[in-house]
Amino acid sequence: MIDPTHVSPSPSMQMTDYHSRRLGISFASVGAHLGWVYLAGEIVYEFGRTEKEEWLRSLVSGQMATLVRDLEFMEPKSLGTFSEGGRDLKINIMRLPEGEVPVFALVVQEIEPELSKRNWEDLSNQVLTFCATGISLREKNLLDFPTIIEPIRKKIDRSLTKDQPAGVIAFFHLQDLSPFFKPLGVVKSQEILREVTATLHKETKENEFNFQLNPRSYFLFCPGETLDGANHRFGSLYFPSKHLILDYKLKIFPIDREILADDSRFSSIFIENF
Repeated sequence: MIDPTHVSPSPSMQMTDYHSRRLGISFASVGAHLGWVYLAGEIVYEFGRTEKEEWLRSLVSGQMATLVRDLEFMEPKSLGTFSEGGRDLKINIMRLPEGEVPVFALVVQEIEPELSKRNWEDLSNQVLTFCATGISLREKNLLDFPTIIEPIRKKIDRSLTKDQPAGVIAFFHLQDLSPFFKPLGVVKSQEILREVTATLHKETKENEFNFQLNPRSYFLFCPGETLDGANHRFGSLYFPSKHLILDYKLKIFPIDREILADDSRFSSIFIENF
């Protein structure tokens, strides 16, 4: 039988009770009998239980590569139906708009009614807040990194050309924002994160790209840029947020294909600045 009161964040997320409860309430509010959150292919949050857990895990894992490649953001996909405890249940999964690291929300609910677009949007907001907060609390474990940094490595490699064989990664490590999350609530907390991202987007040129590992760690990759040029561009950058000016540390790393090919050197940039 499904137990909708069961809530279990991944140990690697070290999630606070507050954010776990908030996400549990969100799954319950859309009538979920079971809800899972996938981050880079790993289940990092479980709401409810099912007797068919192993079957369901295999069903999703068998399609994960296709889902990452083909599923559009915010477009729920049906994975089928099953019966349990006298109920006919359906399985839907949706990819959330979260940058380089694939994030999916899986919902098992009764056949009717269908979840509305607003239901999915509300659940998406809670899931992304959970992931953004939780990933910043992860231990610096090398086993966590391959699924996180591999898409970044590939995108950097595609950005390097014969004319621009090297570049730099500018790393922005912001002050700890977690004290703001609980008193401000989900909406205001997300506004702070969006303002940080917006500031970085303004500094990103057409051939560059930025990515966020967690609420404190932001990277901007600049092909063709030099260390001196990047220091000149970003040395005086500031992040306004409401009535605050967020403090941060700036580090800049040179990148070329030799570094990309060396797992230890490339991974160390992220491990040391996660």
